Amino acid sequence: MFKLRNVTIDDIKDIILINEDAIPAVNSVSYEEFLNFYEKKTYFKVAINNDNNICGFLLVLPSGLDYQSLNYKWFTERYSDFAYIDRIAISSKFRGLGIGKSLYLDLENSLDEYNMIACEFNIEPPNPISKSFHESLDYKNVGFQFTENNTKKVSLMVKNI
Repeated sequence: MFKLRNVTIDDIKDIILINEDAIPAVNSVSYEEFLNFYEKKTYFKVAINNDNNICGFLLVLPSGLDYQSLNYKWFTERYSDFAYIDRIAISSKFRGLGIGKSLYLDLENSLDEYNMIACEFNIEPPNPISKSFHESLDYKNVGFQFTENNTKKVSLMVKNI
């Protein structure tokens, strides 16, 4: 079993380890960058198990930031008001237990100020688990984009809530 709670600054070191373990599905992020995300977040929660170990996390940023992510910029150019899923990562020991789905559903139930959630996942290199996950939660493709010097192609997705 696990429960969800808001991230604290003390969680960031554990979050970095989970994030690094999830590369290439997510990119590497420094402690300072995570602190910046922590300050600007719309939603930032962890799933913890009965031993209070962090099993995974979901970080969501508001629209309107000066954020240099190519994918965030893509959404900013097309939509004025959205919650942006910057990253989700689940510790390899806890994958397949429904933690990601629980975080996504909690996010949908927590957003009062946004009617749209935006996110992306890699299609090159392929990430079929993320593809089926997002499609099962009714996220719809609204575009594609190459990133990281054309080494990655992402499917850009939105869900109206």
